[in-house]
Amino acid sequence: MTGRDPSPTVRIRDVILLGHTGAGKTALAEAMLAAANGEQAGRGGTFDHEPEEVDRGHSLALATASMEWKGHRVNLLDAPGGPDAVGDAYPALPAADMAVFVVDASVGVQAQHDELWAACAELGLPRAVLINKFDRDNATYQRTIDALRERYGRPLAPVHMPVGVAREFNGVIDLLHGTAVTLEAGERADGPVPESRAEQAARNREHLVEAIVENDDALLERYLDGEIGDPKQLADVFAHGIATCGFFPVLCGAVALEIGPRLLLDFLVDEGPSPVDRSPVTGLGPDGSPATRALDDPVACYVAKTTSDPYLGRVNLLRVVSGTLAADDVLTVARSGDSVRMHHLFTLQGKEQTPVQRASAGEFVAVAKLDGVCTGDTLHAEGAPFAVPPVRLPEPYHRVAIEPVTASDEDKLSIALARLGEEDPVVRVERDPETRQTVLHTLGPGHVDVTIARLRRKFGVAVEQVPRRVGYRETLRGPGAGVGRHVKQSGGHGQYGVAHIEVAPFDRGAGFTFHDRIVGGVIPNQFIPSVEKGVREAMANGVLAGYPVVDVEVSLLDGKHHSVDSSQMAFEVAGSLAFREAAADAGVALLEPVMDMAVTVPDALTGDVLGDLSSRRGRITGTEPAAPGRTRVHAQVPEAELLAYIGELRSLSSGAGTVIMSYSHHQEVPDHLARKVVEAAADS
Repeated sequence: MTGRDPSPTVRIRDVILLGHTGAGKTALAEAMLAAANGEQAGRGGTFDHEPEEVDRGHSLALATASMEWKGHRVNLLDAPGGPDAVGDAYPALPAADMAVFVVDASVGVQAQHDELWAACAELGLPRAVLINKFDRDNATYQRTIDALRERYGRPLAPVHMPVGVAREFNGVIDLLHGTAVTLEAGERADGPVPESRAEQAARNREHLVEAIVENDDALLERYLDGEIGDPKQLADVFAHGIATCGFFPVLCGAVALEIGPRLLLDFLVDEGPSPVDRSPVTGLGPDGSPATRALDDPVACYVAKTTSDPYLGRVNLLRVVSGTLAADDVLTVARSGDSVRMHHLFTLQGKEQTPVQRASAGEFVAVAKLDGVCTGDTLHAEGAPFAVPPVRLPEPYHRVAIEPVTASDEDKLSIALARLGEEDPVVRVERDPETRQTVLHTLGPGHVDVTIARLRRKFGVAVEQVPRRVGYRETLRGPGAGVGRHVKQSGGHGQYGVAHIEVAPFDRGAGFTFHDRIVGGVIPNQFIPSVEKGVREAMANGVLAGYPVVDVEVSLLDGKHHSVDSSQMAFEVAGSLAFREAAADAGVALLEPVMDMAVTVPDALTGDVLGDLSSRRGRITGTEPAAPGRTRVHAQVPEAELLAYIGELRSLSSGAGTVIMSYSHHQEVPDHLARKVVEAAADS
């Protein structure tokens, strides 16, 4: 980009790599680092260094490293892309000035690309695409390019085109400058475009030119008049279009052949946006009012990731948004208003730590032992409030119940789960009041396994999965009546309470109402609340299978008391007994929770999903186009049929399906299934 500020900040590139597991994203990051260090690619281990990552062979957490390339500093964030780990990518997006999506040329666009692309669009984050693995036998170029443009629009256009694919792949065609680029002895070499590729290159260059000229009115007008700008004119607009999200370039490569890492580094330093291009940063000021932060404003830092180190404790990875951060600075946490001191600043190269004394705008630095500072927080100078807006995180729809293995684990569990939530903000933990279980909300089965492993390794807490109970409820089938008698008068101070009640079902979701219809003082006023309390306790404990009774109207009609032996406790028991008898008279039905679902899959799998949801007692409520080549199916399905649905959908769709779920309502369970639930409750 021409005319840039010569200050050091303009030579910084903060880049996040995004992509689906298996696209070669981390291999690309390692190869870029090796190229910058003048090493042969293949050593690896800088980015995927956690034990769980080594065991599984793919990224599970955000990692960072920095490198020098042609007088520029490239700060690289490698974000996990698997459906069970992708939650770590979202809070890191505001820390980057550009996202590079890595796509497997033999697979094409995948579900995670769509979701992350939308998240970047919400933030206005510049994007580029690197199509990788052109050395594979089943790699395709034009089909992948066409699918990308159909998916993400005309502003996405090819900058590179492979010279060949599979065994013939040995370089790329630079469509802007009309040259073929190969690597000779590790160095870039430019030559003429092969004649056999000239026609296809011309077509793709036209797409590129169209996307570029859209970012400059004068250039667009000349283009519409039939004048195609020369490469220099186009290059002047090229980087501006990228920085303003008016143009999304598509590059090519094969990391395994070391074709791509160097070209990507060249592209980032030549055309990628710097912190200067992205300044000022838009955020929130006092009371949530809109605010901006320029590079030379008072210091502000964004927390891109929180981890737990066995020696240092909590470690926060910060992107310096503005100003200069120095060791021992005291900053304010925007969320809580607490003050924290910046002890022991250091940079991270994977897991390797290097102490530093200061970091300027655009740089990344890690800080240990910042109590109460979590992923997504903003730290700012005292008296200069500013906050980076919170990022939308993916919903953790896969839920499992967990229990501590030992009493010692139980004592430590709540603290460990809280610290884990700081490290992985997608994970949620709740104590379900209806099932009385500790429920872990995650992105999928693999996320559960990793979370349990981390609890044991990092926090010394062992937990195990147990069957998750469904939040069934009970309700009345019709009206009924009952009498509760609690009379014990066999010497000494006795107990005496008699209550006559009538019950009736309410509309679904209407709740509980208690009517006092006592006349003549047959039950003194001070005991009537006790009857209601007894009824509520009986409802909470259930009648049919131990699940709460809901949507009931209760009327207290009559009763008896004793001037000496009656007490609040006696009438509580009488109220409970009366309700159980009245419920038996009315008949009790079992209710189950039903979920609203929106399942998005490739068009070809729509029929499979419809059949699968129907087999789960689902009611299909509609279908609609979700994106080019993808359909969204809407349905209502009983939660009991969805306990393992996330994993099963991924299996059904080969990882291409996504789902959104939310509670809709409770409905009556069919009799043959209700009997099984009641029998299971009796056996437990």
